[in-house]
Amino acid sequence: MEQQPSKRSLESDETTPAQQQNKKTKSVPTIPISRGKFKQRWLTKHSSLLKRSDDASGVMVSCNIHAETRALGQVKNMLEGSATTLFPEHEITWERFEGDFEVEDNNNDDNDNEESSKALERRKDKRFQAVDSACGGLIFYRFRINVKPTDYVTRLMDHLCALPEEERKQEMHKIRHCTRWVPIDYVCPATTDRMTRCFQDRVFKERLEGLAKDTSIAIVTEIRNNETFKKDTIIKLLDPLIPKDKFRVNLKNPDLVIFVTVFKSVCGMSILKDYYARKKYNIMAYVEATSKDNNKEQ
Repeated sequence: MEQQPSKRSLESDETTPAQQQNKKTKSVPTIPISRGKFKQRWLTKHSSLLKRSDDASGVMVSCNIHAETRALGQVKNMLEGSATTLFPEHEITWERFEGDFEVEDNNNDDNDNEESSKALERRKDKRFQAVDSACGGLIFYRFRINVKPTDYVTRLMDHLCALPEEERKQEMHKIRHCTRWVPIDYVCPATTDRMTRCFQDRVFKERLEGLAKDTSIAIVTEIRNNETFKKDTIIKLLDPLIPKDKFRVNLKNPDLVIFVTVFKSVCGMSILKDYYARKKYNIMAYVEATSKDNNKEQ
């Protein structure tokens, strides 16, 4: 007589799509940055970039979704390890205290003040500060040193390309969860008036005003978690501010790219050279392509 399978065995063999999805979710190898305790301990709110008395800048790094925590550590280690090598004379800058100024009434005021002072000193020693971008697959590290992010990223890319093959592979393995390293030299609130003022008073005057005539440019925009702006809106906002008698548009291979990114309530801007030649500042792709070209020449 043929034995009928038990009810339990039938249930174990049949899995619903929801159960399969749960199994996949459990296999995620990293802790999502969206978890509250992780954010409170390791990340500063993205709104901290908008404090008026402190001109913020930094590097925006892309990674795979659910790999943010691993990428966060890899970016920090690379920044800390390479800053001294690439810019040995850099200095730490920390212009203001961003902590809580409210003090509760208790009998331990002296101890609390001492602990707050020590905490502030520890923060001032940090050269780089992790900021919550509030976007999946995106990491932002704020620079607390007197080095422009564009100078740092371009020098880092060239440094990695110049390393011997084995050493280069080791360094690239250390940042394997990271792809694009886009430097952000200017930060302002994501509003039309503040973006206009930032471009006119800072970006244009500092980076574009003294350039040679007939320099080719293009505006590249990226928007994340912001429903107010569209790409066309930003282009129409900035295009009238660029003198047409001095600059010409070249969308395929411009001399300079005016890079504008908006994430949540923050807008970041940079003037990037060789944007497409550097693979849109994708370090992995650029270093790999450059090393292949060097091997062919040899």
